[in-house]
Amino acid sequence: MKKQLEMLIELQKIDLAQEALRLDVDKRREKVEADSDLLQELEQTLDSQTASLNETKKLLENKRIELEEAKKGEEHANVKLNAVTNSRDYAALEREVENFKKMVTQVEGEIEQLQSAVAAGDETNAKHREEYEALFAEIEKSRKEVDEAAASIEDRVKALQDQSNEIAKGIKPQVLARYRFIRSKRPGAAVVSASGGTCTGCHMKLQPQAFIVLQRQNSLECCQNCQRIIYFDKDEAEALHNNHSNKS
Repeated sequence: MKKQLEMLIELQKIDLAQEALRLDVDKRREKVEADSDLLQELEQTLDSQTASLNETKKLLENKRIELEEAKKGEEHANVKLNAVTNSRDYAALEREVENFKKMVTQVEGEIEQLQSAVAAGDETNAKHREEYEALFAEIEKSRKEVDEAAASIEDRVKALQDQSNEIAKGIKPQVLARYRFIRSKRPGAAVVSASGGTCTGCHMKLQPQAFIVLQRQNSLECCQNCQRIIYFDKDEAEALHNNHSNKS
């Protein structure tokens, strides 16, 4: 059984190495996808801001037309005022001129506010456009790097898989099946040391009788808590003992 455990540990090293390679690429790909979602949100914000800004610009243009019409109205009323001959008509035209002046003043104020809003909107839009283009370029670069990384590990993963398959041939089917089952249910290592009397997978202390059985190394033992395959290494146990003795 000791030989079987040694092969299992070696098999696990190879399997974890493959897993680490794939995990690295997966994490980088997840980052690209998260950035892509952010890019989409930024694009939607930019579209919304642009639509709102265009409406403001359209309103500004209408206000400028309204201002020109008010000024023409004021000018026309002044012409009529200068030509009037009776006091009643003069008073009416004077009020009309005053109303046009108020309208001109009001519209000029509205135009000033709209111009400020347009200027601020243009600045914000330009800033967000730069952010969008920068993020887009970064995502494209990252996507290319991830694709290159994924392609580059294929040969390494295949080589590791070949090694894994070769080692698996020497492991008993029931032992291999147990290992594969644990690997499918728990992340990380399926075979862990318990040389100090504690499972290093879940950090739970083994029952005394279970630890005694483990030290005999005559059978495949599993942690009663996490179900991982556990093994006893005499050299490791002595090193742990010496370490504890030195601390004492």
